[in-house]
Amino acid sequence: MKQDFQASQDQQVSPEGAPAISRRMVAGSFAAMAAWLAGSGVGRAATGGSAAKQYMPEIGTDYATTDPVYFDPEFPPVHFPHSFKSKGKPIQSFMWLANGPEAKGCVIISPQANGGDSMDSLIPALVGAGIHVMRFNPRGMWDEYEDYSIAGSLDDLLAAIAFLRENGGQHSIPGSGDHPRQYKIDLDHIAVLGKSGGGGLNGLIAASESPYLNTMIAVEPAILRVLPPSYDKHFEEVRVATDGRIDQKKWFDQLTPADRERLNVFKAVPKLVDKNILLVGSMDQDYVQNIHKPIVQAMTAAGARHFSEMILEAGNSFMLNKRIALSRIVISWLKKECEF
Repeated sequence: MKQDFQASQDQQVSPEGAPAISRRMVAGSFAAMAAWLAGSGVGRAATGGSAAKQYMPEIGTDYATTDPVYFDPEFPPVHFPHSFKSKGKPIQSFMWLANGPEAKGCVIISPQANGGDSMDSLIPALVGAGIHVMRFNPRGMWDEYEDYSIAGSLDDLLAAIAFLRENGGQHSIPGSGDHPRQYKIDLDHIAVLGKSGGGGLNGLIAASESPYLNTMIAVEPAILRVLPPSYDKHFEEVRVATDGRIDQKKWFDQLTPADRERLNVFKAVPKLVDKNILLVGSMDQDYVQNIHKPIVQAMTAAGARHFSEMILEAGNSFMLNKRIALSRIVISWLKKECEF
């Protein structure tokens, strides 16, 4: 029996009733932003259940489409490369600093397993909203020194959190001269944003393992599950198309029993009940029935206190055409629910 991360179909499922934002919340409230998101294709929940409390985002800057007015010439927004270490190896990463000198929350973007979607298009809106952003390339994703693995990239994500916490969150921009610019991380407001296995799943597991990660946005996370033998053909097509760089069958065959235990999101749920968790899904039928709905049920049954979920009215590739809607949702949730 072979286990795999989510392999969604491109099929879309139309919700019943009029389009509206979807969410289930446990001891919290997430916006029903239907009017604000009009035309963005936000869909109703496909998981059922009672309605949650609703709120509309406060009137103010729409960071997804509007540049901030205030500019600090001494501490302007800036983007730079840097590195940190994981298991003794250097990890290439990039930092985007928001405007101003004060300590700010930081969103770590954990990239999709195959080096695909890193959701870079959300970065300008996050920075404009006054939130630092860090994105890293796990070992073996683009370099040839190690073989990429999901478990290894999870260790790299935990190392990224540890890096941000170094020196009490006080850092300097590397290579910025004799008087390097300083920046500060608000250690109480570190979040992870990611899609699929390398981002969504790893972020949830990291939140269950790290006492310093309290906020997680999991976008269509993958889970380990049994798949039929027909997926072998798909894996081979991907391997050939990428000249062997993406060998999903090899990745899954190399997972040890300890890896599978560690990456089991349902066993991680009890350690997530006090964390801020936003689960964002597509309306792909396979995803909703086999991944999104079971995660929602597990979190609800465990009594999660700060758990929110929603489904966007789109297929599994919705990230390519729902970025404004997603930016608004993520920033509204971070600021309203998590005080970023």
